[in-house]
Amino acid sequence: MYNLAELYYPITARPDSAGELMPCKGLQPYIRCYWGSMGECGAAPGEQSAMPDKLSGQQPAREIIIPDTCMDIILEWDTDTGASGGVFCGINDKPFQVDGAGPSASRLRFAIRFHFWAVHLFADEPLNAVLNYHGGVERYFSFFRRELEEQLASAGSMAERIAVAERVLLRRLERARASHSGLMNAVHDILRAKGVIAVSSLGSSSGLSSRQLERLFRETTGVSPKQVADLVRFQNVWRNLYRPSPQIRDVQDLVYAYGYSHQSHFNNSFKRFAGQTPREALAYARR
Repeated sequence: MYNLAELYYPITARPDSAGELMPCKGLQPYIRCYWGSMGECGAAPGEQSAMPDKLSGQQPAREIIIPDTCMDIILEWDTDTGASGGVFCGINDKPFQVDGAGPSASRLRFAIRFHFWAVHLFADEPLNAVLNYHGGVERYFSFFRRELEEQLASAGSMAERIAVAERVLLRRLERARASHSGLMNAVHDILRAKGVIAVSSLGSSSGLSSRQLERLFRETTGVSPKQVADLVRFQNVWRNLYRPSPQIRDVQDLVYAYGYSHQSHFNNSFKRFAGQTPREALAYARR
């Protein structure tokens, strides 16, 4: 697969506190990062918890999770009791909040964050229903529990867990069907345009009708091409806001560069995805 990740780098609501670890070169077109319990088994709680990004269940609101276009598999296990579990977090189009505390000293976590265009290569079935989905990992990735659970529990460090996971992921890729070329051409166009693109123009590069393109996007990402473009635009805006460039230095530059009709349009769109105004989001990210 062409490495679309070279065109696009989504970030979280607190990018410098995300505890992200990069995949090997062969998996970079598919995997955004790994995250979870950083220390070895038995380490003190303060030494082993990476900043969580996506979790499931009803928990006290502490950390803001913004749409990053990625999807996560999160596996947890308890070294004292042997209990284990896993959750799959689909693509989300709205912010939500989770408890910011990491797992306990005996409860460890390992998560794989996939780029939205690659998740379907590892899934057992089409992903039509994964928008804002938080549920058991077995629903879409039964092989992960089967092939990873015991090996992860016996691994003594994050480096060992990543090595275990990458062996499984690479084997899965060897058996996966290639992504539809028309779909990937459309995704490429969206990423290259930073989300500022008319969906009607995607048909010319993909060679697909609008109906075919809609079906393929929903089966592989859970959302429509328009929703993908909107989320990609938001992520590029957020990255430019958080890390200004010489070309884009303030909100007015963002309004112009990303095709908003006026500043209130920009503010409303940003708050819809971030749950905060740009000023509030920056203050939260840097606290």
